[in-house]
Amino acid sequence: MAEDKIVADQTIATKVIEKLREDIINNRFETGSRITIKEISERYGVSPMPVREAFRTLEGEHFLEINPYKGATVLRIDEQFVRDVYGILRALECLLYETALDEIDEEIIQKLRCINEQIRVIAELPYGAAEYVDLNTRFHNTIMEHSKNQKALEMYTHYHEIISTIRKKYTPVPERIRIGIEQHEKLIDALEKKDALLVKMAVDEHIKSALENFMTQFNHGK
Repeated sequence: MAEDKIVADQTIATKVIEKLREDIINNRFETGSRITIKEISERYGVSPMPVREAFRTLEGEHFLEINPYKGATVLRIDEQFVRDVYGILRALECLLYETALDEIDEEIIQKLRCINEQIRVIAELPYGAAEYVDLNTRFHNTIMEHSKNQKALEMYTHYHEIISTIRKKYTPVPERIRIGIEQHEKLIDALEKKDALLVKMAVDEHIKSALENFMTQFNHGK
């Protein structure tokens, strides 16, 4: 199918990983079904090598179970999977923000307040949900880019990509956006005070709220 062909603007293997992960999340392959390297190579119009790499990567992410000489079985994306990923993100966010504290100055604080005010403006607009996702990502990236732990940032980026792919199917509701704005304010205040404990508490509240809101949508969408 033409829409399945890969456009190689990144490495081919990376694009195959992203495409196959998205197709599994969006149920383009049924849970429990078997896929082979040959089948995916033909479907995406690539050679077997990047598909083989994608299978190994997605096995590590628990999207696939590789069966020697028989291809791979598509695994179920369930509530526990989502909760596990959010738990990893929570731990990594706390670490990233803590290591960024020394770099947080008044200019960064004002930048965060500005982004949060932009979110407040679009919260009630018809297109607000889509803009919220982008602005929320920009808000958190503004803090994380000052972290001194690059390995943690790489891990966070990886797991955030997974959850972002899953979340594409679900739209944040206005109430969730309003709650997010207030939670951002608490995080900004904690960062301004350079209080690591307050930062952790703000992150815990924000992640827990986001997870529970998402799980409501996720379970209703089954």
